[in-house]
Amino acid sequence: MVNLVAAAAALALLWAWGLLRIAGVATWGRLARRPVLLPLVAVACLAALPGLAGGAPTLIGGVVLTLGIGLSEELGYRALILEIAQPLGEVRAVVLSAALFGVGHLDNYLFFGASWNDTQWQVLSAGLFGFSLGAARLVIGSVWPLVLVHAQADYLEIYSPGRTPDWLQALDMTVSLAVGLALLFRLRRPRLGQPPDTEGNLPKRSRPA
Repeated sequence: MVNLVAAAAALALLWAWGLLRIAGVATWGRLARRPVLLPLVAVACLAALPGLAGGAPTLIGGVVLTLGIGLSEELGYRALILEIAQPLGEVRAVVLSAALFGVGHLDNYLFFGASWNDTQWQVLSAGLFGFSLGAARLVIGSVWPLVLVHAQADYLEIYSPGRTPDWLQALDMTVSLAVGLALLFRLRRPRLGQPPDTEGNLPKRSRPA
């Protein structure tokens, strides 16, 4: 319920400010560019190598839960916050939205009893994941594939048995950083003297009043 309320609030603000399409909500984006998310999908799948823990009702309910989390957080961070931050420039906007996304996971320590050590790693991991997703949203032009990738990553992490191995956490953060940097470099190439990609330019941006 909390996730649905947060998603509705983000949608309301995007609609009121006329940013639904520009922020990647009222569009499917560039379908041919969705494969840029495959490295994130592949790493997330590694968490399921030991299998999934829980009965059918738990695992089915988890699909609904993680889709709700993915929806609310992508609308909030990769649509609303990322778009509002665009006057800072694409790189700063992605970094800012990623940093806020990472810091937002402090609530696990403050309200849900997670240890400080685990929370620090989660903040870093989430921030890098948000960095890659923010860059992907600018390249693809839609939040909807990000919702699915986000939900998949959360689902497999939550319902895989035991603690996530250190090597997998390190790989996850490394891939997230590499994907984000590669996509931001791709976005900036036209500004370095190469012809712009006219096939999928975003429409002219309008700012909220």
